[in-house]
Amino acid sequence: MKVLITGNKGFIGKEIEKKLITNGIQTVGYDLVDNLDILDIETLTAKVSGCDSIIHLAAIETQFSHQVMQTNVLGTWSVLCASINADIKKIVYLSSVDALGIFQGEGLPKYLPIDDNYPCHPQTSYSISKKLSEDLCKYFSLSYNLSIICLRPPGVWNESTYFDIFAERKKQPSYEWDPYWEYGAFIDIRDLSEAVFLSLLKDLKGFNCFLVASDDITTSGKTSLELKEQIFPNIKWNGGDEYEVEPYKALVLSENARKQLDWVPKYTWKRFCSSQMQT
Repeated sequence: MKVLITGNKGFIGKEIEKKLITNGIQTVGYDLVDNLDILDIETLTAKVSGCDSIIHLAAIETQFSHQVMQTNVLGTWSVLCASINADIKKIVYLSSVDALGIFQGEGLPKYLPIDDNYPCHPQTSYSISKKLSEDLCKYFSLSYNLSIICLRPPGVWNESTYFDIFAERKKQPSYEWDPYWEYGAFIDIRDLSEAVFLSLLKDLKGFNCFLVASDDITTSGKTSLELKEQIFPNIKWNGGDEYEVEPYKALVLSENARKQLDWVPKYTWKRFCSSQMQT
């Protein structure tokens, strides 16, 4: 298998490329660092020629910027057009939970926990760009019989992130929800790389869009429901007995990704905290 990766020189791209190479997959990088512009459809088509699939990561994240819309939305359009030109049938697109419109302090959730049926209401240029890119993927999939999997991760952590978060909360406990709460959601970059890898291998037809996150919340001690009642007491609660059995269960649910991709996240906040107690 030969796969083109846009944004392969970025924080996430480097880890995914390493994951693929380790598993015997040939990769072709496409990154602005190497003067390869995602808006250049002709060069992109030439680079993807001979590949079997595309992993599309390239994007920029700032707020209220014309460049965000140009790079993220038109960049995705370029990838989709290049896939048609090169007869590519499989694309994995890395979207974001920001497409929902309720992260980074953007808006209040309509209910908790959050699932794949959540109705998106993005308001910032970045979150709108991610939702529009998902829509482009959906319509191209329908029009050209493409298999496209969109993944929506929350904050992506590497090993050092755990220590940084832990240290910040020691200095300031309210750091967990101030200036805004991210529902305790995160995903380890190793788990995200595995989800992308499995997305390449799975034969899923049409367009699919999955939330992918850790199995538990990152917390200073309060349970998922306690934090919900403290921070969003008036938000509708759709959780059940599972939050009594697993008090720190994630508030961003990844059940569909688990079922459809056979994906099981391995890295949790609990696992990290347990390792700290043993040292």
